[in-house]
Amino acid sequence: MVHDSTSISQEDADVARKAGWSDEALYDAITVCSLFQFYNNWIDATGVADMPALGYEMSGHRLATQGYASEPAPKRRAALKSLKRATNPRRKKAATPKRSKRSKKR
Repeated sequence: MVHDSTSISQEDADVARKAGWSDEALYDAITVCSLFQFYNNWIDATGVADMPALGYEMSGHRLATQGYASEPAPKRRAALKSLKRATNPRRKKAATPKRSKRSKKR
């Protein structure tokens, strides 16, 4: 796919499906490969410096022990919850207090 994305055929997708891949898994794999190819081309064209070997070792260790989605720190977790509440379109708006009959203007 990286060398010639036009060579991917329906037959390739059918073989992957027969091996147990879902449409979503195929989509994800194509997306990941495409993004990595884009990033590699971008890095090569802009001259971004490579990470030292120790950086790769540390990153690999972190991914192996914590995975890609580690638990956020407590302060960050609280900030994320607050942000989700503030931006949730389904969130119920606070009820407006009702005026008593005496305070209503006639």
